[in-house]
Amino acid sequence: MAGGKVTVRQKMINMMYLVLTALLALNVSAEILKSFHMVEVSMDSAGRNIDEKNDQTMKAIAKFHSDLPNDSKGTEAYEKSVQLKKIADEGVKYIGDLKNQLITTAGGRKATEEFPEGDPKEEIAQASNIELHANLMINQGEGAKVKAKINELRTKMLALLPADKQKLIKSDLVAEDPKDGKQTWESEMFEHTPLAAVVALLSKTQNDIKNTESQILDVIKGSLTDDVQIVTDFNAQIIPTSGTYITLGNKYEAEIFLAASSSRSEADIMVNGSKIQSEGGIGKYAVTATREGINKFKAVISTVNSSGKKMTYEKEGEFFALAPIAVISATKMNVVYIGLENPISISVPGVGANKVNATVSAGGTLKKTKDGEYLLEVTAAQRTVTITASVDGKVMGIKEYRVRQVPKPTPMLGSIEQSGSVSMGQLKAANFVLTALKDFAFEGVNYTPTEYNLVFKPKNGPATVEKGNSQNLTPRAKSLLMNARPGDIIIVMGIKARGPAGVVPVPSSLALEVRQ
Repeated sequence: MAGGKVTVRQKMINMMYLVLTALLALNVSAEILKSFHMVEVSMDSAGRNIDEKNDQTMKAIAKFHSDLPNDSKGTEAYEKSVQLKKIADEGVKYIGDLKNQLITTAGGRKATEEFPEGDPKEEIAQASNIELHANLMINQGEGAKVKAKINELRTKMLALLPADKQKLIKSDLVAEDPKDGKQTWESEMFEHTPLAAVVALLSKTQNDIKNTESQILDVIKGSLTDDVQIVTDFNAQIIPTSGTYITLGNKYEAEIFLAASSSRSEADIMVNGSKIQSEGGIGKYAVTATREGINKFKAVISTVNSSGKKMTYEKEGEFFALAPIAVISATKMNVVYIGLENPISISVPGVGANKVNATVSAGGTLKKTKDGEYLLEVTAAQRTVTITASVDGKVMGIKEYRVRQVPKPTPMLGSIEQSGSVSMGQLKAANFVLTALKDFAFEGVNYTPTEYNLVFKPKNGPATVEKGNSQNLTPRAKSLLMNARPGDIIIVMGIKARGPAGVVPVPSSLALEVRQ
């Protein structure tokens, strides 16, 4: 946040970021962190599938070059495929090293009996940490390097293709700052985000590199002549094009095809028994995610080989669906009032309300009314008060509230609430002195007058002062109002009223002049 002098608006923005950070910490449950780990595992599994497909394509290009060493197209395709693999492998290693650095800095992965130093298949030890990687990526500038590296990789890989062929590549290997200019790409990716999510994001980036490599390899391979038999083996492949982490209501999309097939090798492709659309030998599969967890499907590809024999290949695929997670809060209304019982609700996703413990900072008391429901009372004038939620001694979240005084009430004489001219009829109808709390959204807060002075100054003659000790007008005060005439002045002043914090003086008065 900015140092030195800042505007009131900037202070408010800073406070909003603090509240958002606290809300995120409060809502990151063990189940959500586990889901991020499952996403990471799913990403790694998808990456291995892409590696298989890329290896098959590389072998096909290498075989063509081996069979026809003097063919210029074959030599060019082979040399470009080798360059491409080197660039992609270096990029995958760079992201992998960064991922391992973050995991190691955060204490590695959780230990098991088989791996007491940390099981490589287990979750990250500090999966919910949001500070370690933010320090490296934002404060130390590593995030900007990652952004530059991603864009550099895409540029180098695409440069291996002619300009007209580059348009065929639909790559997700892009790192750009948001168009609104409010924050950077690295801030959006790595700030206020648990480590488990960052690691899953880096695994996705590795897959983006491999996917881009896969598409470019296909274009390079397609530049070869179709007159030569390039491969001897076929393998069914399923390559996700929309990732393997899908939120409910969105679509999982994948390309299903025979590895090393050409656009002339048409095939019938079935998924779970239903035929899907096929273009150039590549099946286009899309399904809307409607069930949380791992969703599996089976692809069957049928084609005819060069001898006319029908061949069938099978492959299983899967994707992981997770319900969308949203944190919504009115960040400008985190206010509590001194002397009132402010209702507070506290919950931690995935944890029973009876297991959540809540405490409040100095100057406040927190009374539990039922599981998850509390009454917060601030007893001292201070700028803020902080509530901490914990489970089994572990802090799950912290929320800061601004402390404000309850507004002072407005004096009224019967239905008259504003100083100025009044009719004799309005005065005669008045029976009470009231202290109303105007436009205060907090329900059930009332002030009752305990003392007032009514000054009656006739147009011609000396003033009379009548003192009252309740909200009711005394008989003498009522008589003065009944006998009021045009030009007379009535002032209600010196009012005291009982409210939530006891008897307080009402700072304003009500001055009235009887009109003609």
